Amino acid sequence: MFIVYIIWIVVALIIHFFALMRLFPLFISIPFLFLSFFSFFTYLNNRHRFRGFR
Repeated sequence: MFIVYIIWIVVALIIHFFALMRLFPLFISIPFLFLSFFSFFTYLNNRHRFRGFR
């Protein structure tokens, strides 16, 4: 799953780079880039969380 997030971030960065060159709409690439980073850091934060004794 870690590799999927890394690939998603790389694709978002490439799309954002194209948007900065005005080849792709910027208002689409910015939320896409934000969501890729947000989901990656959420995944990293919840990996080894102690969920209590059951």
